[in-house]
Amino acid sequence: MTLSERLAGQLARPSGTAGRLLGVAMDLANRKPTRLAIDLLAPATGERVLDAGCGTGAAMLAMLRSSGCSVTGVDRSGMMVNVAQRRMARAKLLGRSHLYHADIAMLPFAEESFAAVLALNVLYFCDVEGRMMGNLRRMLQPGGRMVAYVTDAASMGDWAFARQGRHRLYDQTSLTRAFIDGGFDRDRVAVHRVAITRSVTGLLACAVR
Repeated sequence: MTLSERLAGQLARPSGTAGRLLGVAMDLANRKPTRLAIDLLAPATGERVLDAGCGTGAAMLAMLRSSGCSVTGVDRSGMMVNVAQRRMARAKLLGRSHLYHADIAMLPFAEESFAAVLALNVLYFCDVEGRMMGNLRRMLQPGGRMVAYVTDAASMGDWAFARQGRHRLYDQTSLTRAFIDGGFDRDRVAVHRVAITRSVTGLLACAVR
């Protein structure tokens, strides 16, 4: 297995020492996308927020510290869930946070459970049939919003790990289409290009149920 194949696998489902180190690196690399996405989501006191693909819990921690919301984090990497759990414990925020090891496409939460959904760097693993997106929409309350971030396909084109068949790549049109395929109305989906670095452009999306 090549280095690119191993990296693609770790990004899809981090595990072991390599996964923990990758989590630290991704937290650093994603500081700006995380801040932009949380600012757009604007979680409010009393709201229940779902962090779909919570990773190490960095975004959860930021939301819990900036507002009086409660946050449920879900990740398909059991290792990442454990890291996030320890992070919440150290911050003494276990009372407003809940963590689950589960596949986002098959989350067990009831319909209309959350006021908002955050999906940072997880739609790369969204199925083309729209099951993951549809499940996230199902759990939103009417009028609830979902904010997602992915790196634009044009920026990822030269990244070897992105060519290993594990990542679904997006431009503005295809990301909008993914939301529509998941059941969101076209006129309630907005996708914007955002500059992350001089060489990296991201896509920041907001959709309302």
